[in-house]
Amino acid sequence: MPTLIVAATSESAGKTAITAAIAAHLSAGDSQSVFAAQGWSAPDDADKSSLRRALGEIAADSPIGGAGDSAADLAGKITKASSGKSVTVIEGKTGSHQENLALAEASDALVTLVALPGDDILTSASSYGSRLLGVIINAVPQYRQHEVESRIIPELAQANIKTLGWLPEDRRLLAPTLSLVADHLGAEFVAGEEHASHLIDNFLIGGMVLDWGPFYFGSQENVGVIVRGNRPDVQLAALQTDTERAMVLTKGARPVEYVLYEASQREVPIVITSGSTEETSSALESLLPKIRFDHPDKVARIQKLAAEKLDLDAIDQALSQPATR
Repeated sequence: MPTLIVAATSESAGKTAITAAIAAHLSAGDSQSVFAAQGWSAPDDADKSSLRRALGEIAADSPIGGAGDSAADLAGKITKASSGKSVTVIEGKTGSHQENLALAEASDALVTLVALPGDDILTSASSYGSRLLGVIINAVPQYRQHEVESRIIPELAQANIKTLGWLPEDRRLLAPTLSLVADHLGAEFVAGEEHASHLIDNFLIGGMVLDWGPFYFGSQENVGVIVRGNRPDVQLAALQTDTERAMVLTKGARPVEYVLYEASQREVPIVITSGSTEETSSALESLLPKIRFDHPDKVARIQKLAAEKLDLDAIDQALSQPATR
């Protein structure tokens, strides 16, 4: 059975997202043909079922192996768990190139390495020898795109390391759900808790807005508006747009009934936090490390980016042949 291990150079490289993108691509409408799983135990409980939450029944609901498993032990568990599937995609251990290589040898697998543009990609990629299928450079900021194409990819090619493509930095992949925002802020839902899974791509502050309200609040997509609870005028202006996904009211003030009615009509959930608007905005700066790749909308986004920017045909072709060379 063809097996692909997705490894990464660093914790923030986007290994789970790329694993999900490749698994979703390989399933191609037949979820019974692909098995995707995190290999060894994740470093914290929050990550342990992220692939399952993102991919559904394609993925295992927890890491296959424990932290103390050898590569041979894990390979045996993978074989047993993926019985009946035609392709297996395994999320490897971040930065543990020797362990990932040992697993690749034990399971006769190929390896795709996910890296950020600032990582030492050449050294990491060289660790996998002939087991390396190729490198995916992820989360490339706009200002580094020229560098990736003009310097990094040619340097890898000179070392006979194939680049499968690069993906741009994307807000949707870094978006938190409203439920995560509420937990982080210690906020309380007062309306629309059934929409707690909304992803918030951008936050806008409803303060002294000099522009026409709907124009300002409609300037970004999938917006979470942070506004004082005693400013129904600003809240109603925000609710006139089609881009609002949530409202965070500060100072512990409940919205007036008219705002609640408009929010319910537009399916915009509302949470209340006791902090000020400034304190709430500052608190959100520490949210990023808690954000996980565990949402179906993120799978759809990474699939679209992968289809546009990655050489998925090379992955298909490589997995159609024996990995041993």
